[in-house]
Amino acid sequence: MTIKKYMRLIPVLVALLAGCQTSDSPKHLSSLTHELSESQSKASNYRIPADANVEQLVSQALSHHPSLTAAQHKIDRLQAKVAQEGSLPDPRARISAGNLAETAAGQIDTMAGLEQQIPFPGKRRAMALTAQKESDAARSELNSLKLQIAERVRFAYWDYYLAHQNRRISRENHEILQTVQEVVQARVKANQGTQADLLRIATEMSKIDQQLITAKQQINSHKSRLNALLNRPTGSSLPLPKRSSTPSSSSLSKLISRAESSHPSIKANQNRLDAFEHRLQKARLDAYPDFLIGAQHAWVSNSGLSPVANGEDQTMFTLGITLPIWQKPRRAKIREAQAGIAEMQAGVAHSRAELRQRVEDAWFRAEASRKIIKLFDERLLPDARQAHELSLQSYSAGEQSFVDVLDTWRLLLTLQFQQEGNHASLGKAYASLKSAAAIH
Repeated sequence: MTIKKYMRLIPVLVALLAGCQTSDSPKHLSSLTHELSESQSKASNYRIPADANVEQLVSQALSHHPSLTAAQHKIDRLQAKVAQEGSLPDPRARISAGNLAETAAGQIDTMAGLEQQIPFPGKRRAMALTAQKESDAARSELNSLKLQIAERVRFAYWDYYLAHQNRRISRENHEILQTVQEVVQARVKANQGTQADLLRIATEMSKIDQQLITAKQQINSHKSRLNALLNRPTGSSLPLPKRSSTPSSSSLSKLISRAESSHPSIKANQNRLDAFEHRLQKARLDAYPDFLIGAQHAWVSNSGLSPVANGEDQTMFTLGITLPIWQKPRRAKIREAQAGIAEMQAGVAHSRAELRQRVEDAWFRAEASRKIIKLFDERLLPDARQAHELSLQSYSAGEQSFVDVLDTWRLLLTLQFQQEGNHASLGKAYASLKSAAAIH
């Protein structure tokens, strides 16, 4: 074989070797990946406005929560598979050299060939659609995760709010008890009260001190929890929580219909169902052969045993098919896809039933909380305040015992705590309703 003929092999070898080259070394790529993961895993003490409400905190959490970043990367990863699944397999190249056959045209020095497999029509499309539906399911999972994180932030916010209100109520009642203590001391000096009354008021003030300590601990705990959801350091400052208006709920039937039709968890299962249907289509198409096309070229020497050897090169084309004779694994793939379809159909039904229950539970809790808040505002709290004021006046006039004063004060304190708990319960019920009905 002449030098000129060897030169013809250089482009083929270059093309083969080029596939082995990468733009970045594995060490460099590993370093970049490590730096990226480190930057995304660290909490960031970004600024939150001093007047931020719960919905603004939800927006910040949805912008900084690391689990959402991970879910987005999962979508990108699955989306990248679409092009892979829809592409042709790499062609195969062969070079043969050595003691090859001799023809009438002369001794064959070298042979080079190229072969491409072409899947049966519809297979690549089915595989690409399967990958696309899996990516769509991941996107729906991301939207569902957003609803879950928003609900968790709202729950943490209302717990944070309730802890602050409990501390406020305890402080206010500590001041009230100090005023009552002055009244008791005045009556004791006038020999109209007893030392037992002073001991009772001191005991109640100690209980209030205990409630203040508990409230402070709860504030710190819920603040830490809220900062974690916001992906901020534990001790980062947060705006003082304030009660926000909770709009009246829509009709229950409309909310259930909305949840069943548009909730991301339903869409995720539906996308998985579609993916299994495309898998079933691909499994059925696997019963048909794939095609093989190829070309070969042989370089022939002009010297040989034959007296008519002329060294004329030879070019050949080939056409072939795969032989899908092993049907057992193909039937198993069909059964797998059919089972997956049944699984996802049941999953969709389960998700809808669960969402109906969640919507109904949250809706009834919200309605009950609204009625209870109205009852407290219009009747229970005004009556308790009036009863306490009258008992204190009667005690000052010597018409009632101090025990009656404490009883009415304890009732008023309990109702104050309960009313703030009612507001927090309403906020949580509405948060659950928004999450279950996919209300952003």
